[in-house]
Amino acid sequence: MLAAAALVLGGPAKAAETVTSADILAASADLDCLDYRPVGGCLWLRCSIDGCSTRTSVKYRHYVPDAVVTAYPARGLSPWTEMRALDGTADGGTYARGAGSRAATGLRFKLAQAVGSPGIAWIEGLDFATTVCDPVATPLAPYYASGADPMWRAPELQAASTLRHALRAVREPGVPGSLWGALYPRAGFVQQGHDYKAGAVAAQRVADIVTRRNQPHVYRPLLGGSGGGQWPPGAVVEGDAGTHRWQLLAPRTGSCSVFAASASSLVGTVDPLGRNVSASGAYAWNLWRPYRCCARRGQWLIADWGD
Repeated sequence: MLAAAALVLGGPAKAAETVTSADILAASADLDCLDYRPVGGCLWLRCSIDGCSTRTSVKYRHYVPDAVVTAYPARGLSPWTEMRALDGTADGGTYARGAGSRAATGLRFKLAQAVGSPGIAWIEGLDFATTVCDPVATPLAPYYASGADPMWRAPELQAASTLRHALRAVREPGVPGSLWGALYPRAGFVQQGHDYKAGAVAAQRVADIVTRRNQPHVYRPLLGGSGGGQWPPGAVVEGDAGTHRWQLLAPRTGSCSVFAASASSLVGTVDPLGRNVSASGAYAWNLWRPYRCCARRGQWLIADWGD
């Protein structure tokens, strides 16, 4: 049934510098990214006027494309065309190319957004065939827009948190010199000469913000409460596929992985990430996060087991 649902949508979207909501919906029908599997079970207590009994249900784990995170060089250049209006009238910063001393030092600036993914509708549509978990995000709902967040342009105001989180970074594990960029300060400026990597670091910073509460930024938390046989995801941790995966949507459609996965560094004169570089400096990803849930079989959940 899951395979049939994927075929209905016609497979992944084509490579393009921009994407539409329809493109994102089609790209989200990816069974590898979904990674649907049974992982345990739940024990329920069901009571009626005739007495009480226990019932069990299977616990499933699968990923959900909670949000589309975009990173782009200036206002009006979001690769997700329907979301360009979210930029408002805020100054979009300066793109590295042609920006004088910034280009020479590899300092780039990216605006960013996080918006509920249209792909959530595909996940919810699978409910007729099997148990699926309730997403915490709403399709097309805005959770972050850097144009509304003054801190995105003020890294100097984040000195204390930057010092506290100095070791957190997007980097390839076990490979010296493979740093993509520091996670803090969580602002639009990224010290990175490779444009795709700069966009990825900006996106990772946004994910770090929206999957936590009480952050000093203007945003809506992308979090939910557990209960009733539902265990939504927690905070995203850079490099940890157990907390999230990224699926490239623009400038081309890709598979799911964390940023800076192994073998992504420059090898000799060959750049394995060269095909991901956008001519316009604009990027979009689905942010997939893991959910766990059981079908409800009673009024009270009295025990559960499995990851």
